[in-house]
Amino acid sequence: MTTLHKNVAILRVSDPRALGELRAVVDLDEHVMGWLSETEAVLDPHALKDLLAVLDARGLSALVRRAGSGPSVDG
Repeated sequence: MTTLHKNVAILRVSDPRALGELRAVVDLDEHVMGWLSETEAVLDPHALKDLLAVLDARGLSALVRRAGSGPSVDG
């Protein structure tokens, strides 16, 4: 069975070890809906503000971009 989710948030890190460091200070399991790769996770968009608040409280920050805000690619 395939499930389609709209308006999801993606957590992306450049190095898989960064996830281990993040897990040491944040319980990611309550925010992650699934994993795309060892460096990308699908987050519950309704919990994104909570996750950002937890990161902020621990002195961490995240780069947040909306889909389509990056450079376009012409094929």
